[in-house]
Amino acid sequence: MSNRLTFLVALACTMLIWMVGCTPEAVKPLKRLPVLPDDAYDYATPPRESFFIPYGDSVINNDVATLGRVLFYDQQLSANHRTACGSCHKQQFGFADNSRFSVGYENQLTGRNTQTIVNTGTQLGFFWDLREAILDHMVLQPIANHIEMGLDDTLEMEGRIRNIQYYSPLFEKAFGTDEVTTQKIGVALAQYVKSIVSVSTKYDEGAVAVRNSGVTGNVNHVDFPNYTEQENFGKHVFFLKFACSQCHGGVNLDGSLSAPKNIGLEVDYVDNGMPGLDDFGRVRDGFFKTPSLRNIQFTAPYMHDGRFSRLEDVIEFYNSGIQPHPLLSEELRTREQGGLTFEHLGPVIPFDQVPTDGRVLPQRMYMTGEEKAAIVAFLKTLSDYETLTDPKFSDPFQVVE
Repeated sequence: MSNRLTFLVALACTMLIWMVGCTPEAVKPLKRLPVLPDDAYDYATPPRESFFIPYGDSVINNDVATLGRVLFYDQQLSANHRTACGSCHKQQFGFADNSRFSVGYENQLTGRNTQTIVNTGTQLGFFWDLREAILDHMVLQPIANHIEMGLDDTLEMEGRIRNIQYYSPLFEKAFGTDEVTTQKIGVALAQYVKSIVSVSTKYDEGAVAVRNSGVTGNVNHVDFPNYTEQENFGKHVFFLKFACSQCHGGVNLDGSLSAPKNIGLEVDYVDNGMPGLDDFGRVRDGFFKTPSLRNIQFTAPYMHDGRFSRLEDVIEFYNSGIQPHPLLSEELRTREQGGLTFEHLGPVIPFDQVPTDGRVLPQRMYMTGEEKAAIVAFLKTLSDYETLTDPKFSDPFQVVE
């Protein structure tokens, strides 16, 4: 092809791209406005009776949470007006994301999988590496993150919100004044996020029924009347036979009151997780927050890097795939090396065969096919369909002409 012909073809392609890409729809962003009910939704009351207080020690204000909902879904809080908090924390996926890594405002991928944000009032730390303990501060960090939303100038964030007409009455109702500050933005977002509670699962229903029947002690150690035989069997092996609940404990099944864990995903971690020293003064490697199991049926893919796409893959990893990392958490070590697992799991290793060179022996669970299927059935009882569909947690924005 001659140079002249090559030039003409390239010019034609360029003009075609310009004509298609420069339509008014492409250069002019769609106008989105929040559509809210005349009376604020009730964010302060759980949708049904619960065996725990899902808001923790917080009192939710409906007007503050309403403001937080708008902020949560507003794309104007990102550098190029393309991404919102709700872009990664999607209601239909349990407020997690359905991708290994989430897409940021400039189409770059986050370094870790997006965690669910359900029942944050019961949690003591946030992010996979637990770097933040205060929810009001946590909710602002993704806005400033250079990959996620990129709006790292708090004064610009305040100025944008101050100049958006629909925010003035929302701030007035929430705080008694339309003054916009970063602190108020953090409070409102945190109140909304904390209002996203899960208390309507089959598991919650069973726990309440057992508690109301007069059973004392741990409700997880008795059968639930609303469970199938398989679901009760799965609950039994989860809480009593295997070490699952050693980490996934508490009302949120996320180990909120326990330390971060190294579960032996790798021997040489690509992502080193939480920095600092462990309880024995060793430099941490591969320690991550234990995520909540609520709505786990919908929050795939799993682990901090989203490496597993199915619940069955996760269970098989714990059954046979744990790697011998020298800092493997004690819940997953053999009992000969200080593990907390129950005595009937796996073979007894003679002490003269226990490695002395820093290697560890991961526990092997030797689960049967019936046990694996039952655990999956139990995990699905943690699904909260009300949280996935409740309109007060949905995106309030609508596109207008």
